Amino acid sequence: MRLLDTHPDKAYYGYFHVQKANEELAIDSLLISDELFRSSDIHTRKKYVSLVESVRERGGTVYIFSTMHVSGQQLQQVSGVAAILRYPLPDLDELEEIAAAHEAGIVEEEEEDEELTEEAKRRRAEARVREDMADMGFDI
Repeated sequence: MRLLDTHPDKAYYGYFHVQKANEELAIDSLLISDELFRSSDIHTRKKYVSLVESVRERGGTVYIFSTMHVSGQQLQQVSGVAAILRYPLPDLDELEEIAAAHEAGIVEEEEEDEELTEEAKRRRAEARVREDMADMGFDI
């Protein structure tokens, strides 16, 4: 977690961010919780197994953390998957917006903000805030 403090642009967490970093061949080390491999959803398990295999094929190192240890529990609290990057990746804000849309199941065609009305921009911003609050465990 110290890397997040010293070089926040070289650490990604969350499946979507990590997958995008993997596509860019930027992952030096993949940190993953063992709990993701025990998911009752087969699709989820396959998704993470595929990610691990892909990172290894691309020269990255994979570390699997047990949730029986405090380090694995901490990793699980930040989505269960994180990556230490070889180099910083640009456009983190754009990736965060895309990830939020995917996690919320709202995958829209790309729209330019300039084309949106002020009301649509306000609703989009409110939806993001509600999603963030829900992700943090706040009841809305």
